Amino acid sequence: MFAEILKEGFFKVVSIAACNSFKTILLLFFWGMGFTAWLIAKKSVSPLPESIKFEGLKMIRVKPGSFTMGTAGMPPRAEPYEGLRKVTISKAFYLAETETTQAMWNRHMKINPSRFTSPSLPIEGITWQEAMEFCEKLNQIENIPLIPDGMVFRLPSEAEWEYAARAGSTTTFFFGDNSDFLTKYAWISDNAEGSTKSIGLLEPNKLGFLDIYGNVREWCLDGYGARPSGKLVDPMLGWTNMDKVNRGGSWDSCEACCETAKRMNYGENYQSSDIGFRLTIGYPFPQMIKK
Repeated sequence: MFAEILKEGFFKVVSIAACNSFKTILLLFFWGMGFTAWLIAKKSVSPLPESIKFEGLKMIRVKPGSFTMGTAGMPPRAEPYEGLRKVTISKAFYLAETETTQAMWNRHMKINPSRFTSPSLPIEGITWQEAMEFCEKLNQIENIPLIPDGMVFRLPSEAEWEYAARAGSTTTFFFGDNSDFLTKYAWISDNAEGSTKSIGLLEPNKLGFLDIYGNVREWCLDGYGARPSGKLVDPMLGWTNMDKVNRGGSWDSCEACCETAKRMNYGENYQSSDIGFRLTIGYPFPQMIKK
């Protein structure tokens, strides 16, 4: 009798232990599956770095977001070109902290057409097409570290430029509506003394961009034309229109020409000592992909 009780008790203990072991194995199995999935997800969606250094040039990451592009209260004839539009930037991109210098340009291009020459001055006197050729030369460099997969060197779209220049502001300038403060941030006709200035000497906007107003106008990808009405997502307009947009004003500009929403336009072969560009690293727009 006693032996039977011991036997029955033994098998109960074994049964309970086996059951607990099975539960433990199941828990370990599902934990392992979850951990593996987390590792795969982490590897495939690795966060983009806050900034990238390329040949000494700091490229600042601009996060996706929405903003209002353009100027309020435009007359009916001007509204399609400069009126307000709700814009969403759905993908992160990198914009150069400063305008492209002659030092950087000279490392990759044979001719420097600048009127004012110094390695620390912004490149100027270049056409839109030459700025695009410079970006293409950079894209041909192999094994550039830290460039996120799928991104390329290019010019910014007009919407990307304004989004970065505004830095969250809704005022005439990123620092407010009073143009009296403009020379704290920009080299314009009032303080530039008739020439470009070395990059990065004045105050940045809240995202860290220097000389976003003044010094040299900055080529954008877009062709100049009326903007579609309604909400826009990742717009890059008028790709085949060779009358190209530039932004930001220059060393010989008045205050109004430097307003964040102000658009200027020149043909693709236009050259002047007041126009250059700011480098971008971002995903190519569909229109840019050669078929």
